[in-house]
Amino acid sequence: MKSAKAVRSVEPAEAWRAVQAGDAQLYDLRSGLERARYGWPPGIQRVSLVRHLLFPRGPGAIYLCQHAHRSKLTGWRGAGEIAGGWPAWTQAGLPIEHRRSSTSG
Repeated sequence: MKSAKAVRSVEPAEAWRAVQAGDAQLYDLRSGLERARYGWPPGIQRVSLVRHLLFPRGPGAIYLCQHAHRSKLTGWRGAGEIAGGWPAWTQAGLPIEHRRSSTSG
């Protein structure tokens, strides 16, 4: 495996542009609790941390985690990681989805 230092860090806005253009796939490594608390990029599904640590996607993949620690472990096959993790995503003002609560009247 490559070391974490070899991981390609991608600025959040650059990653979002690549995803929107169809040039990259974004994967969310955060837990269900983190997603429920903070939200997630629109249309991005949560993936298994263990599975993607063992079998990460290649260069077209960009991984997101809460603090840019877990995502660094997926780069050994050429995948990228969101520089700065979730805080950097929110600071960049990028779109965020939250679980919608339903109300009945």
